[in-house]
Amino acid sequence: MKNKNKKKRKRIYRDRYKCVVLRLLGKDLDPDKISKALALNPVSSQPSNALRRKLDRIYNTNYGHWNLGSRLHRSATLQNHVKDILEQIRPRKKILHRILKKVEADLNIAVQPHEDLAISAYTFPAETLAEFTSMGIDIRFSVHIPHK
Repeated sequence: MKNKNKKKRKRIYRDRYKCVVLRLLGKDLDPDKISKALALNPVSSQPSNALRRKLDRIYNTNYGHWNLGSRLHRSATLQNHVKDILEQIRPRKKILHRILKKVEADLNIAVQPHEDLAISAYTFPAETLAEFTSMGIDIRFSVHIPHK
């Protein structure tokens, strides 16, 4: 006999994919110099003028990138990933300001919600976003629609 007083479990829908990185992009960007200046290691980087092979053709680009990621487990909330990146760069604001005179930056937040959700909402504290934008860092938020 089933217990009639047993509460129904609320189903938790987790995002299928989420990623938060601070991206620095620039012509003549040298990722090693940025890593050394900030004393931070990127999750990915590519120097300017790097040759890329794609479909047996070689593309030459003048732009390089340097991406700083969160140190948190991927299951952490988007808000906590954003906060972790801010905590990493906060003590290095002056150095970052000098770097941002030569390169562009954005906080790239990407998410793919669970396929069973019709609506997904994310709230980021104004003071956190204001701290990024006060440094000249744009906020880029993208939602990737899941395919069934």
